[in-house]
Amino acid sequence: MPRLYVIRHCEPAITGVLLGQCDPPLSAAGRAHASRLLRGIRIGMVYSSPLRRALETAQALAGGASIQILDDLREIGYGDWDGLVWAEIEARDSELAARKMGDWQAVTPPGGETWSDFSARVRRAFAHILEGPRPAAIVAHAAVNEILGASQQAYGDVYEL
Repeated sequence: MPRLYVIRHCEPAITGVLLGQCDPPLSAAGRAHASRLLRGIRIGMVYSSPLRRALETAQALAGGASIQILDDLREIGYGDWDGLVWAEIEARDSELAARKMGDWQAVTPPGGETWSDFSARVRRAFAHILEGPRPAAIVAHAAVNEILGASQQAYGDVYEL
């Protein structure tokens, strides 16, 4: 059966913040972890977000497979909140932060991307990926993989690692 592996990027050099579209590289531990992913599994294509933490993960696990960078696999943009710790977000606007915690998908931070726009672009990337070779891997981000996981219910060949 054809396989499509959905992988979240490995540990970035910056942790404890809402990364969104911030672009840190992988940490040393993240690079070591990425080099062990999919070891012994032959894949024909790796689809990657252009953000460094995902692209470095993709490069480490590709094992000679082609890598296709898809801009639509970028993490959701949190706008003014990108790169902040939650305490900073709450200090800036406690009411909006509380609303966001109450309904993560319905509340958009200032300058951020709406969940519906984000979902549409990830589904667009997934439609493209479904036309590609197998076995393959997708290296993206937590929220991207959430959308892919919801989409996979319609397809039997998606597996999360």
